[in-house]
Amino acid sequence: MNSNHLILDRRLPFEDRIRDLVRLWIRDGRGRDHLLTGKAFFAVYSWHLKHGTDHDITWAEFVAASYDSIGSSGGWEAMLRERAWCDGCGDRYRLENIGLCTGCMRYTCYACGDHASCTGETV
Repeated sequence: MNSNHLILDRRLPFEDRIRDLVRLWIRDGRGRDHLLTGKAFFAVYSWHLKHGTDHDITWAEFVAASYDSIGSSGGWEAMLRERAWCDGCGDRYRLENIGLCTGCMRYTCYACGDHASCTGETV
């Protein structure tokens, strides 16, 4: 079990989703049950690389625990070699060459850029 659905649920702002998940992770003893994988991990880790020092140390600890659970650098590098479709133009890219909108959770290539109607940020 993991908590990917809490990050992928677009009803709350992205930082609120992370905050709520970290609180849940701490409340439940920092176990593996709430660690992230897949698209949810990609979103949070990419966001963390951009904004990580702006928040509480427990956010960094949560991201580090999720990073370790996917296989550390080997798992991250394998994830970056996976492919995703840009939801804007339909072209296919490796994850290392595409962004993800933290608002609508759609992949977007850098040519398509941010979504005008979305409050998220592309990471």
